[in-house]
Amino acid sequence: MKLFLLPMLALSLVLAGCGGAEVEQNPPPPVQEDNTNYTGPAPQTDDIQLFKLTLWDNIAGANRCGACHVQNNTAPYFARNDDINQAYAAAVPLVNLADPAQSLLVTKLAGGHNCWLASDTACADTMAQWLRNWANSSDTESASVVLVAPPVREPGSSKVLPQDPALFSNSVYPLLRQHCVNCHAPDAPQTQSPFFADSDLAAAYEASRKLINLDNPQLSRFVARLGGEFHNCWSNCDDDAAQMLAAITQIADNVELTALDPALVPSKALRLEDGIVASSGGRFEANQIAFYQFKTGEGVIAYDTSGVEPAANLSLQGDISWVTGWGLQINSGRAQASTQNSAKLAQLISATGEMSIEAWVVPANVVQEGPAAIVSYAGSSSERNFTLGQSQYNYDFLLRSGAGDFAGLPALSTADADQVLQATLQHVVLTQDPVNGRRIYVNGQDTGVREAPEAIRNWDSSYALIVGNEANGNRQWQGTVRLLALHNKALSAAQIQQNYEVGVGQKFYLLFGIGELINLADSYIVFEVAQFDSYSYLFNAPYLVNLAGRSLPQDLLIRGMALGMNGKEVVTGQAWLKQQFNLAAGTALAEGAALSAQGTIIGTELGAAADEFFLSFGRIGEFENVRSGISVPVQQIIATGNESSDIGLRTFAEIHATMSALTGVAQQQSAVSAVYQTIQRQLPAADNIDTFVSAQQMGITQLAIAYCNAAISDNSIRQSWFPAVDFSTGPATTYSLANRPLFIQPLLDQLMPLAPQTSALRADVETELDALITRLSNCGGACSADRSATIAKAACTAVLASAELLVQ
Repeated sequence: MKLFLLPMLALSLVLAGCGGAEVEQNPPPPVQEDNTNYTGPAPQTDDIQLFKLTLWDNIAGANRCGACHVQNNTAPYFARNDDINQAYAAAVPLVNLADPAQSLLVTKLAGGHNCWLASDTACADTMAQWLRNWANSSDTESASVVLVAPPVREPGSSKVLPQDPALFSNSVYPLLRQHCVNCHAPDAPQTQSPFFADSDLAAAYEASRKLINLDNPQLSRFVARLGGEFHNCWSNCDDDAAQMLAAITQIADNVELTALDPALVPSKALRLEDGIVASSGGRFEANQIAFYQFKTGEGVIAYDTSGVEPAANLSLQGDISWVTGWGLQINSGRAQASTQNSAKLAQLISATGEMSIEAWVVPANVVQEGPAAIVSYAGSSSERNFTLGQSQYNYDFLLRSGAGDFAGLPALSTADADQVLQATLQHVVLTQDPVNGRRIYVNGQDTGVREAPEAIRNWDSSYALIVGNEANGNRQWQGTVRLLALHNKALSAAQIQQNYEVGVGQKFYLLFGIGELINLADSYIVFEVAQFDSYSYLFNAPYLVNLAGRSLPQDLLIRGMALGMNGKEVVTGQAWLKQQFNLAAGTALAEGAALSAQGTIIGTELGAAADEFFLSFGRIGEFENVRSGISVPVQQIIATGNESSDIGLRTFAEIHATMSALTGVAQQQSAVSAVYQTIQRQLPAADNIDTFVSAQQMGITQLAIAYCNAAISDNSIRQSWFPAVDFSTGPATTYSLANRPLFIQPLLDQLMPLAPQTSALRADVETELDALITRLSNCGGACSADRSATIAKAACTAVLASAELLVQ
């Protein structure tokens, strides 16, 4: 079966090139004649009937398991078409309905056994979904995660890429610039991230870091892509891989090992592969008709693994990259299903009159509007069945129904004052049913917006499901989608909360061995760890457990717990460093004793396949390490006496007043005042620079957005700032090379009027604004006229929220 797929896969790769330019129509759905023509004995029990409906009907076709696993062919005969009862008996030993992902039917596919798609992962996920449908229908109790002891690994020395790119520039970089620049550069004819062939050496080095493994150069992704995956070799793949390996080895030979500090009190070490995969079960998905987990991680197709045929797979077009730990990052372009396969949505949703759109998303910013189309089942920006969109801080729900027009207007939107949409990971659910109408839930909570109930009517089955834009390309959305599910029933509030609590992405339980440190064998500190994105890990909610079920024999003090990676304590993200945990003698550890509900994010170094983690302690049991502080690789500054910084911060009242004075917008203006009341606790309350934290900058940015939105939306203020700028035209005209100074110069005159010695050079600020406007004006030649004003608000915010205003 795989031999048949090879020419098709090769053709798809040729068509896709580096990034893909056209959306290819998916092939027609398979005709599964074996199951539709089943004439054997009737199912003897209800569970056998469920087996037939949820699993056998999907696998018995000659293009799937029915090609081999039928009577008189290849055992086991779980796809036989002469007797469904015997097929059931053959299938039962191969499935684990308590934990479908661990079924032999799933793991065989994941290992490459006769997958009918180009992705083994997608085949395995689809099979697991069919098994979950069987399990959910038969009320099988889900399995709980069973913790088992990981391999014993001592934390060791490692090699880390230096901050200076000099070694990289003389070895790997020349190869990338010579052979990869046609795709992996921001100015390439067909851009494909990551941009490790960027003409900017620093940017290329940063993009290359996670693709280079100095401890095992042969495991570097650069080498694997050439030697094992035959990706765009420039001559002979084996020779090219050897050349790349030699270049990386050259770097490794010139980097010294980072030795483990002998003063540390460390736990045992782990890699992600040593962890226990957290079950993805627990979601409510009984009426799921399209489901995207974005697990493939490469290629130009995101697979629909709902198990509902035909699969509405998404073809990726434009600047879209895979996110490590499951997800798609959309910078420009879209992911689109064929109209033929999208038609199942219209058919199945119209049949029930109900629907839910469920997504885990990370909006890139809070200035997108239009609304920008996150998920849309539409023919254009004026004809749609439904759209989940973003308008700055709001989520929008557009739906064709008896109360609206073909464009799905009027939209149901979250309240402006609530600002529920934020540029962070959020769970968003839109529901519609004839009794309750449309509703919007964010992070498991009902936002409270309501609409009079209306029935779904006049849906057009010729539209395509699209993620990241509309069909005509003029509603670009930027951000990351971590999961997307479409249901043909309205989820209840309890079901939405259930799916929110399950979370999203690939997660592991890492068990850090500390038995020797507390004199109690089989003891571990357990973290739930996820690849938060391509650049970081999320460590969450540690607890102490003993796998032998023992209790603490004596009181235990744990203090100064820190995360370590690749032979050293990490510099940032130490959430538990200042905490102390006291556990009394007799504390039961069989089920685990919680240490903290906090989590933290740390950056990647070598990548998920190679990064090695451990814990270190200031005090645990009888062991102690008196830290002078986590080492931070920055220039040492020695202060004498009781000197403090000459640099201070403006307090929140001063920031509020300064923004008002610069923009001419009154502090009492309703939108500005509402934002200020919401975020003032995030703003500096004292002028000491030592009190500054990142949350304050986010608060300042939100307040700046409110002021700039009010100023640019006010005709009088806007005209006084920019008398020579016409914002009624699209960005190509408004911000043309000739007109751009007419905007940038007045903006800086207005918001940077004093130019003290501490200010950035005006020329540098102009360059930054010019680059920002260029990026925001790039919308595939289909920018709407109102985008010019949106860009003005974004540029205004960039200046108003800068250190120019924050520093005292």
